[in-house]
Amino acid sequence: MEVAADENVQLAGERLIDGRAEQRVIPFPRLWTHLRLSWEMAARPPDLLFVPAHVLPLVHPRRSVVTVHDLFFLKHPDMVEGEVRRDYVALVRDHVRRADGVLCVSEYTASEVRRLLEVPEEKIAVTPHGVDPFYRTVPTDEQVDESLRRLRLPRGALLYVGSGEKRKNLVTLVMAYLTLARRRRLPPLVLAGPGSDWAQGGSRVGPQILATGYLDKPDVRALMAASALLVLPSLEEGFGLPVVEAMAAGLPVVCSAGSALAEVAGDAACLVDAHDPNGLAHTLERVLEDRALAQDLRRRGLERSQRFDWKDTAARTLAFYRRVLGQ
Repeated sequence: MEVAADENVQLAGERLIDGRAEQRVIPFPRLWTHLRLSWEMAARPPDLLFVPAHVLPLVHPRRSVVTVHDLFFLKHPDMVEGEVRRDYVALVRDHVRRADGVLCVSEYTASEVRRLLEVPEEKIAVTPHGVDPFYRTVPTDEQVDESLRRLRLPRGALLYVGSGEKRKNLVTLVMAYLTLARRRRLPPLVLAGPGSDWAQGGSRVGPQILATGYLDKPDVRALMAASALLVLPSLEEGFGLPVVEAMAAGLPVVCSAGSALAEVAGDAACLVDAHDPNGLAHTLERVLEDRALAQDLRRRGLERSQRFDWKDTAARTLAFYRRVLGQ
């Protein structure tokens, strides 16, 4: 829980939220889950422990629920960082089996948990992410222009939002963009997000390709308002939150046809083969040139984004807690 911005919360303190929930901040420098949280579970055991990831503390209460966002690291250990490759593969199998319940963020992830981890269906619940209502708001022209001036970006860009992990498939995206740029004039490709060798703030990757580095939410929303489309060509996603955020912002979406992206996007996006840069280039060109198609994607996206609501996610999660507790 993020509390640094809340002046009513002290680091070692606690308070009631809405008279029903206790918020406590438990600082600890290293190995927080296995050491500090284990101590907390032993000292003040709750009726149920919910972990928004798949790793349980060494000591945990009789009832516990973990969350699995995706299992890409299990299927492609060569494409993840050393720490993830070293620890997660063994941990996820053990902790998912020890937990009393497993929350998955998509039907796709739930099917992978059943298939790869052999978790019985009755132990799993699907609770899709919601979309932040902020993305449904429309920034003013002045707000958009201020962000674009500061970031030194024009309107009409092709926008990618996400990290630079290998599974995000940015190499294929750049190949598709450069293929298309050889046959027509293009707006810039903007790679918005942290974590890749090329995604250092303001760095040029190639002709008309700009990596911004990390951006805060108002800048991302401004870019969505100013861009021609969002493209997310990931090899695999457990959900794909940028797709839902872009749809809520009224931005046409092009994304991969595999994993959870097809489930999340439905018929509100143009779906492409993540391994085919030529096909991706062709689809990007279609959306850029066909105004009727772009407008239809905006309409469908706005409508589909209404399915993803954090209140619904919270209600599903609470219902699953009660099921695990036998209530």
